[in-house]
Amino acid sequence: MIRTPAPARVLRGRGALEAVAGEITWLGRRPLLVHGSVGEARVRTRLGPALAAAGVTPERHRHEGPTTVTAIGRAATAARAAGCNVVIGVGGGRVLDVAKAAAWRAGLPAVVVPTSPATCAAVTAIAVAYDNAGAWAGPVAGATAPELCVLDADALAEAPDRLLAAGVLDAVVKVREVRLAARRLPQADAWSTTAQAACAVLAGLVDPAAGGGALSWPPAPPERAALAEAVVWLPGLIAGLAGEANKLAAAHAVHNALTLLPGHERSLHGELVALGLLVQEALDGADDAALAELVAWMRRLGVDPSLEGLGCGALWDDPDPVLAHALSHAGMRAAFPDVTAEGLAAALRRVDALAGRG
Repeated sequence: MIRTPAPARVLRGRGALEAVAGEITWLGRRPLLVHGSVGEARVRTRLGPALAAAGVTPERHRHEGPTTVTAIGRAATAARAAGCNVVIGVGGGRVLDVAKAAAWRAGLPAVVVPTSPATCAAVTAIAVAYDNAGAWAGPVAGATAPELCVLDADALAEAPDRLLAAGVLDAVVKVREVRLAARRLPQADAWSTTAQAACAVLAGLVDPAAGGGALSWPPAPPERAALAEAVVWLPGLIAGLAGEANKLAAAHAVHNALTLLPGHERSLHGELVALGLLVQEALDGADDAALAELVAWMRRLGVDPSLEGLGCGALWDDPDPVLAHALSHAGMRAAFPDVTAEGLAAALRRVDALAGRG
């Protein structure tokens, strides 16, 4: 089933934050504002006065750490207890996922204000849950994408280079996973064709194989703002158009499995899934030269995609649970139905050796 492929409304460009209050009042005037300790603080001096000018005083709810079912429940309970009628998430992907899922649980509309370009969480009708140890626990699906998504150009452009690099990597993975999934579709339809068209646009911006890695790094304004907006918006839109069965392959399966390892939390989602992409390319027949070129590009973004560099050096102490976890994912099974634990281990060792040479 394809859920709502994009937010109902989008505010974008410079000054989008200042326009938030006027847009949310038709949703509700008693919002729960879900925030963390970093992203929301960067935009508070702009968002706070805008809400106040519209007579909106939010109930604040702070979230730190992984997006867990418990954290989602706490936020939903806070919304109900305060009599809120809309949930606003302001921050990075974890905060936005908690806000979205809490809104779904409480039966309220969700407004998302991403302050980080590291993920497409602001756009999707899926929240990704983790357990209390930070291991991937599966998706939490909502009936709709957020009612309102606010892509403020200045807020996104001001995010640190590392967050933008993670978003670029996550976007490249989205393009290549969706394209890999499309190869097994028996027949294209309007949704998958549109997803592929969006992949072509996104690849031209971010994928070095399509000339998208040619921007100087880090990019300077206004290219930085445009790139940040693209890596938030387009991967989420592509995921919604492609549908659940056609948006993930081996790269995310490897990412999810790596979250079982102590130390993985030092890496961002986009950094971990970058190693997953290398494994996916290896399983798909890429030679060492192509893989080394991809590694070199990742390093130019400031990312070390080796296991050690990602905090996952303990993998080979006990690889079986991680390999089994990766092989259990539907995306992995669909993309590479014949891969075995031995084959996956060989691909991991191969790309890790190439990545470690930098």
